[in-house]
Amino acid sequence: EEECGDLDKCALILRRGLVFCEYNESLLTRAIKHEETMGRLHYAREILARLKHVGIEKVWRTVLEGALLEARAGNVIISRRVLKYLMLHVPWYGPLYLEAYRLERDACRNSDALLIVERGLAEIPRYGPLWFAGLRLCEGLDVSNGDYHLPLTLQMVERASSCISRELLWKLHLEAAQIQERASFLTSSNTSVIIMQNHLQSCRRSFVRAILSCPPNLCWKVWLASGRMELTAGRTSIARKLFMRAYNVVPDKGRSTVLLECARLEEFVDDVKLARAILCKARNDNDSDWKIWLESVSLELRCGRRRKAVELAQNALDIHSCTGRLWALLVQIRHEDGEVKQSDVLIRALSSVPKSGEVWCEAGRLHLNPFVPTFDLDRAELYLMFATKFTPQYGDSFLETVKLELLKSLLLPLTAPFVEQVKKMLDSNELCDDGRLVNFACEAALSFVNKDCPSCPGKEMFPLEIDSALHFERCFKIDTNRLDLCCANADPNYGHLWFHCRRLSTDTARHVMYRAKHLMTSEISRKAVATFYIAA
Repeated sequence: EEECGDLDKCALILRRGLVFCEYNESLLTRAIKHEETMGRLHYAREILARLKHVGIEKVWRTVLEGALLEARAGNVIISRRVLKYLMLHVPWYGPLYLEAYRLERDACRNSDALLIVERGLAEIPRYGPLWFAGLRLCEGLDVSNGDYHLPLTLQMVERASSCISRELLWKLHLEAAQIQERASFLTSSNTSVIIMQNHLQSCRRSFVRAILSCPPNLCWKVWLASGRMELTAGRTSIARKLFMRAYNVVPDKGRSTVLLECARLEEFVDDVKLARAILCKARNDNDSDWKIWLESVSLELRCGRRRKAVELAQNALDIHSCTGRLWALLVQIRHEDGEVKQSDVLIRALSSVPKSGEVWCEAGRLHLNPFVPTFDLDRAELYLMFATKFTPQYGDSFLETVKLELLKSLLLPLTAPFVEQVKKMLDSNELCDDGRLVNFACEAALSFVNKDCPSCPGKEMFPLEIDSALHFERCFKIDTNRLDLCCANADPNYGHLWFHCRRLSTDTARHVMYRAKHLMTSEISRKAVATFYIAA
């Protein structure tokens, strides 16, 4: 019934099952999740209330699901209390500590999160995910304190190396190497190249330890990571040798990943012809990997060859017609051809991949563009809602929604009097053609900038002074807490706009949203930008 979309009937079946199996944890957990999906949190809480008099050893998994439900709903205090209660009674369950750690991390309480990790490691010292969570927390604390020699992080690595299982030891050293690499480049803006290279020596030693403890079938990942580090450090010849080592030992399934890195290296050193040749070889040998095609299209775009990029994107979609990333890129490329052709591609894309969040995000962007007739905030809101539902890990959808919320909160109140005047003028046939309507809209928008202009309509209809309405501090205080919570629950991990706003690897979703809101508020609060949106 759930697959067929009959959610009400699905809820009835779950309730009927709970009549006969009142404390079945699988049914209880499924019912709670289903009621949350339906937006009926009070029903989910009623299910949880039945467990009040049942021993925790029988229903602790269901109680854990209830704690996570409250966390997703933004009730952090209640969730924290329940998780503490569970840690007291179920101390041997590792994922419980991970959920408690995530709750504190997303609330920007890194010190409390680290205490939870330490508590978990005291109970289950060989549980690998907790060690890696501790590493990320220690890196964040060291960087925020300006300790780029990473005292807390290296101490955690030393402890983990004597406790973690042998199967994860190579991954521990790889993680340590990448943390040291990031710290080295953070110091590069304030220090000389020689000092940075000295910092990288400890990073290289960690890579060596990772290689020595790594299973043979995974060595290629370490060679590839070390090659990226050398490339970033400017040692391209060594990076090329490391990539060749990775290529020689990589299994067939991962060969395309190595070829992608080789192509990026050659493009980085300005040998675009060789980069194209590597990607061409990769397309011929690994045409089943859509990432090769995506990189090929992106390379041509970076080189300014848009027609070639369009041709490659269309060829890619002939093979990978169900890949949303490729369709979204083609929609972006068609922007220069006008909104009509872009809309045609968008319709084809949605027919092929109707549940692709990347494509729905492009649809939202199309309706957020104030320079085209398709500008429509209501449609943009609907499409961005689809994008965040279908592909929550795509961060750009959330950031575009931030922009939408700012536009609706800032500019709609300013334009309301003009919209009413337009309706009256349309009813009285004063605006009998599109040209006069456009002129009126442009003059109305200009009146926000220059109220002394005699031809500007509606000079007496300002609900707020423009300088006050678009003041940065006032704009930035617009409430986006609900959106921030949804983004924190989704925890996105990719997107061009997302990476632009994510400055550090330790940034949480809330940090990225805060930075994006700051950037977008700075843009929209400028009169020159606001004028175009007001006219649209």
